[in-house]
Amino acid sequence: MAMSPQNPAVVTRTADDQEQVDRETDKLALYYYETCPFCIRVLRTIERLRLKIELRNIRRVPAYREQLLQGGGEAKVPCLLIQKDDGSLEWLYESDDIMNYLEERFA
Repeated sequence: MAMSPQNPAVVTRTADDQEQVDRETDKLALYYYETCPFCIRVLRTIERLRLKIELRNIRRVPAYREQLLQGGGEAKVPCLLIQKDDGSLEWLYESDDIMNYLEERFA
């Protein structure tokens, strides 16, 4: 699917493909807060790719901030928590890295 960087198209999938993507995104969570411009960019990518990723607002739920600090080592957003098949966790910081990961895996 070709898309321009200024106005990328919303991804379309069959119902079966969307169901598979939904199962895969069960292992993802995004730590963010609503006024962070880098978070907004990631949230737009999530919306465009039609991903059901758990959103964890670190300003509304202090426990999420603590999880982020303990698990990822920094209380910095956005951060995508990836639970791998072997049970290990990857904490992916940097909006560009997160968007690239999501594009490569789900576009």
